[in-house]
This record gives sequence, structure tokens and C-alpha cells, in this order.
Amino acid sequence: MCRVLLTHEIMCSRCCDKKSCGNRNETPSDPVIIDRFFLKFFLKCNQNCLKNAGNPRDMRRFQVVVSTTVNVDGHVLAVSDNMFVHNNSKHGRRARRLDPSEGTAPSYLENATPCIKAISPSEGWTTGGATVIIIGDNFFDGLQVVFGTMLVWSELITPHAIRVQTPPRHIPGVVEVTLSYKSKQFCKGAPGRFVYTALNEPTIDYGFQRLQKVIPRHPGDPERLPKEVLLKRAADLVEALYGMPHNNQEIILKRAADIAEALYSVPRNHNQIPTLGNTPAHTGMMGVNSFSSQLAVNVSETSQANDQVKQKSAFAPVVRPQASPPPSCTSANGNGLQGSLLGAEDATVEKTNWPFCEVGGIFHFDELMLKKGTGKLCLGW
Repeated sequence: MCRVLLTHEIMCSRCCDKKSCGNRNETPSDPVIIDRFFLKFFLKCNQNCLKNAGNPRDMRRFQVVVSTTVNVDGHVLAVSDNMFVHNNSKHGRRARRLDPSEGTAPSYLENATPCIKAISPSEGWTTGGATVIIIGDNFFDGLQVVFGTMLVWSELITPHAIRVQTPPRHIPGVVEVTLSYKSKQFCKGAPGRFVYTALNEPTIDYGFQRLQKVIPRHPGDPERLPKEVLLKRAADLVEALYGMPHNNQEIILKRAADIAEALYSVPRNHNQIPTLGNTPAHTGMMGVNSFSSQLAVNVSETSQANDQVKQKSAFAPVVRPQASPPPSCTSANGNGLQGSLLGAEDATVEKTNWPFCEVGGIFHFDELMLKKGTGKLCLGW
């Protein structure tokens, strides 16, 4: 239905006979689909163009018929309303205005009024800019969408769908969504509804407070991170945990445990740590693998097969005899370290520029370690 069905030359008997009728300024247009069963088309034709048109004072009427055959005496597919063919170019020309301050609406609005049935999605941020689909009936090109009192640009997809972008709003709440064409509003009796949500609402703020406690922190971060940064880091964390191949499930689980323990800062109790060996090399010592870029932290295995110790926290509990003096914070180059490896006595302590110090029996490693750690670091007394 996207092409002209009737033109003047098809209708005009003189044009069909290859005769001149003087009507050469034809501007055919596509038919207007009023609904599923009615079409409205336009063509130029005057009395001189039709056979037996007669005197226009007789008010004779003609009809356009759609048929499968040239002979229209039998069954026809469709028939038009009666039309009056005349020579008066100004006949029937009336400016039908909606009111003195409004423009004219398409003639097919008399039979089909646009209406809204649904809005998807039906909620969005007060900052605006979200893409929304208006679903309804009898939409046409030029129809605009109104959010409350804000008129927005719309894109017609089909007669049943319009795409718009939500305008910003200074306060959250529900607004009525209506349709407008040349200052004429529709759907006032049954408007659509769109819910604006603010980023600082109580429920949203509570969610951001929870994220603030668990997302990874970086050196130089302020005490309160912007909400955009919180969302980005939370998304990065979820992608790092779940956006991996399925054959690495063991690594995924281990990394999830590492990150959860590191973020919640929960040290293990002493009764959760297995008893260490009685050999001098094992007394009160714990070897800790340095952090890799995958946030994996493992405690070196003991020389005994049945006594294995694994520590997955980024915070390493320290086990030391009561008589041993507490260690002091070392210099940045790590020269003050004394160390040996649990179950690997021949290893050496590597120098590092990782800053650390003991706080309450827990070694706290900053974010720099998580990114640059290589090799092994062992602490002992």
C-alpha cells in the first residue's frame, strides 16, 4: 500500500484516448490508510475528463470501484463513497480548523484518534536521555510525544510504535505521557505514565552505600567515590568474575573468595589455621605467596603431605611465639626482613618496594601490591 493506486491518466477518458484534456499539472499522492479496511486517495479530475459527466447542476455522483475484471457488473472488491465531479476548482474547499489558535490536523484523524497503550521501559532517571518506545494505535508521521508539559522529538517506527528520548526532569515522580499534533493533544483521558527516579533516593543511596563498602579501592581514592565510579568498578568486578570461560571454574571460585575476603577485611581466627609442624623451620612461621595480577594469594605447602596450609585472604594473619618481640615496619627497600619459607628452606627473600606494617597481627597490603606483585615474600621471627 505504499504507492499511488489511482492517477488522473487512468481515470480520465480523454487521456485514455490519447486526447488533450488540459490537465497536465497532476500531482498524485499515496493513499492514506485510515484503518485496515479504509483508504483515502487523491486525484485531479474534472467534468471534461469523464464520459457522460453531464451538467454539474444535476449533482450526479460517481464512484471508484476496485475489481478483478474490467467489467464491474459482477463481484467487486471495494467501492468508494459517492463523489461529485465538477469544474469548479474551489468547490468543497473549506479550512477546517480545530480552533482559532490551532492548525489543521490530518483529515483521517476524524475517524482514528491516536492512543497510547503502553510505554517501554516505563521508568528512567531524572537526568533524561533514555530511549523509550511508545506503543499504541493510529500513530502517524508528525505526531509528537509530551512528557508532562515537555514536548519531545519523536521518531515514527510503525503506526503502532514511536521512539522517543526522555527529557530531563528536576524532581522524581510520575508524569503523564500524551500525544500532540499541531497543538492538539490526544490521550488526555487515558494518558500513559512514566516514572522518573532520582539517583539520590533513599533506596538508591542505600545500594550505593553497600557498593562503597565492597568495591576495590585504588591509591589516592577519596573517602566517598562518585556514583559513576562506583557503578563502573562494580561492573568491572562482575565482568572479571563471570565473564570467563567455563573450564576455569576453579580459578573463578578462588578469585571470588580472594576478592570477597579482601574487600570485607575479615581475618581468619587462629582455630581456623591448621597446626604447624614442630620442626625449627616451621615454628611460628607462615609463607605467603605474593599477590599476582589475578588477585590470587596462596600459602606455601608444608613439607608434610598431610599438613597443608592455604590462605586465600589478602590479609595474612600472623602466628608468632609469645616471647618473640613484635617486628618493626621495614624500610621501603625491604632490607630489614628476616625470612624463611614454610616447607621451602632454600628459598630467599626478594627485595621489594611494597610498603607494609603490622597492625593488630594482620599485615595490610595496599593496592600497589595487587597490581605489581611477583615472586614470594616470607616473614618469620
